[in-house]
Amino acid sequence: MLRAVGCILLVIAAAAPVFGQPPPIPISPRPGPQGKSDRTVLIFLPQRLFSSEEFEPTLRELSLAGLQTRIASSDTGVAVSMGQIVLKPDLALPDVQVTDYAGLVLIGGSGAAMTWGDSLLQTRCRQFAESDRVVAAIGIAPITLARAGVLKGRKATVFHERSAIGWLKESGAKFSFRELVADRNIITAADDKQAHAFGRAVAAAVLAAK
Repeated sequence: MLRAVGCILLVIAAAAPVFGQPPPIPISPRPGPQGKSDRTVLIFLPQRLFSSEEFEPTLRELSLAGLQTRIASSDTGVAVSMGQIVLKPDLALPDVQVTDYAGLVLIGGSGAAMTWGDSLLQTRCRQFAESDRVVAAIGIAPITLARAGVLKGRKATVFHERSAIGWLKESGAKFSFRELVADRNIITAADDKQAHAFGRAVAAAVLAAK
């Protein structure tokens, strides 16, 4: 498991120089201003090397469902995708107030491995889960939920790779080989092929909780 995680980190280190170079590129639909908390979803992106293939369809489905979105990252400097798509987060993670949002979505990509051990992100995940708000993650991002203790005793999936699956099982999650898993307020998806369905599932859960 540690060997596989090490390989991921080597890929991140090799690709890191692209960070912060091009100007921000608008993503359509662009998240609107924050509105009612029961209709606003927070999307957390890794600052470096997030997956736009996971992010863009998820954002689109949330917007099509009539939900507002805000984008957070470690700070408000530009965030750069694995394909060098660049955007500027709306707010930094330390400034997030859980009560302002109906749910939290974690986007994956190889840079998500850099956030697995982020204690503040883990705390935010627990706060959202403990207040019965929707908590969702896609790709390798469910590992953050696992390490935060959010998945213990819950059905979940993750990118179908041995070490990623091992992280979930070690956390006490009931791992499923299904590509998309919803267990009450916890929603997980294995990869970007499920991004549209993932976004729709998150939207449905948020709207059902209103």
